[in-house]
Amino acid sequence: MPQKRDFKYWLQKNHADSSEIAIYLQDLTRILQSNEEDFDDTVQLRTDWMDEMIGCDWRTEFPTCLEFAKAKLKLDYDLKDKQIDTLRNVFIGSDCVSVLPTGYGKSVIFQLLPFLLQRKRQLQTPAIVIVVTPLSSIMEDQVYSLRDKGIKACFLNIDGKHASTYTDDKVSDDDDDDDDDSCDIKLPKSVSMNDIKRGNYNLIYAHPETLINSKTCSSILRSSVYQANVGAVVIDEVHMITEWGENFRPAFKKLGETTCIFPEAAHLALTATATPKKINELCKILQYQQPQVVTVNPDRPNIFLNIEKRLPNLHKFEKLDKIIEPIADGLKTQLGIFPVTIVYMESLEALSYCYQYISYCLQELQYSGEQLPENRIFGQYHKDYTDDMKRHIVTELTKENPKIRLVLATVALGMGLNAPSISQIIHCRPPTTIECYMQEIGRAGRNGQPASALLYYNNSDISKARKGMSDEMINYCKNETSCSRTFLVQYFGFEQVLFNKSPVECCSNCKKLIWD
Repeated sequence: MPQKRDFKYWLQKNHADSSEIAIYLQDLTRILQSNEEDFDDTVQLRTDWMDEMIGCDWRTEFPTCLEFAKAKLKLDYDLKDKQIDTLRNVFIGSDCVSVLPTGYGKSVIFQLLPFLLQRKRQLQTPAIVIVVTPLSSIMEDQVYSLRDKGIKACFLNIDGKHASTYTDDKVSDDDDDDDDDSCDIKLPKSVSMNDIKRGNYNLIYAHPETLINSKTCSSILRSSVYQANVGAVVIDEVHMITEWGENFRPAFKKLGETTCIFPEAAHLALTATATPKKINELCKILQYQQPQVVTVNPDRPNIFLNIEKRLPNLHKFEKLDKIIEPIADGLKTQLGIFPVTIVYMESLEALSYCYQYISYCLQELQYSGEQLPENRIFGQYHKDYTDDMKRHIVTELTKENPKIRLVLATVALGMGLNAPSISQIIHCRPPTTIECYMQEIGRAGRNGQPASALLYYNNSDISKARKGMSDEMINYCKNETSCSRTFLVQYFGFEQVLFNKSPVECCSNCKKLIWD
């Protein structure tokens, strides 16, 4: 097995050297980014060469294949430009990194791939697409959604010996007599590993450890069935490679092995946050060759950015009182119309204190209806909370108008959360990196509604002695003289913000400069 995936097959087939490949890819990038009708002879020749390599005229076949895939996935809306660019890169066989903001619709890209590649290859059944993702909750949520559409999807457990999916038939929840609140649910069920080996599932979700460490999975991936039918390997939340890949979950940094195992498959990496430098680093780890990079300006114009100082850590509970008191008062006054808010707490101790504070403040008003835990209009979410209550909170947050209006959370509540109702994100303490901060505030305003991100900090919070604290995050917090939005956009390699309204609606710095 080669140590590094390359274009040897293409070079041998077309008697080309690596310099010709590089020139071809540069021309192809220009073509894909333009609407030119007339290509010069050289570019046309190389385009014909690509047609031969992928077995079709990709310029005419791609739109047809995409419409076929959308129909199979039951999508009745237009895809965004960068979603289409990403799918096109995968279609022509390029390694691709797509950096698309939270809420842009990354998951629909790889959910379309089995059918896009099926039509391209003229297969009787959808191609197999392997999706690597870091959290079981993401896998479960997406497989549940796909099964609701009749798509054959499953997820492997972390040791690679068991797989699960959800039932085809819906089971009515008859415990609730209120027709408006009743719903149909799918039940989890085991998947035979023999079905996995035979390639009977189109989308297979797995942890990095499953693919890298499991002997069972290693054998399956190298089998003739998978070598012939895997059309793409997708790594979702790829930024976790550098965040978790050192000591916490080292299998992340070995995901380049999957690129070697499937040298002829398309390879796609997706994230919401990555700087140009980080993209280059990720491509080296993943062993991507001549990768195509798709990026979107990360600015979220509908989110007002606010930074405020809080009391020093010496005031253990007073510093929390100053933050949680206005939140509790607002919830008590507005109840069911309080803007849906996530408050990221600095510790479980702080979370517990604030939870009790709100409970005491609201008394019986904390319930919407009967005094049951699931009827509380506020909740908590952390790794030690019960699985049932965590599922309840996530399910509520995915509703357009959830019963729950406030969640006190640790970073355990985050990746893969599709919660269109969230309008406010509050950080009691800054995250250690700009990337984490952008991931978390990006969960607000996903439907385009006005939203806000409030960040509190004190000097201890941004001390260089704090583990993992980046210089950029320190500078972001300390910046009082220039636009916070511009700071974030430029950090990710863009020059201009998308925001075009009054400065008082931009960020606390701009607002202060105008008012002063």
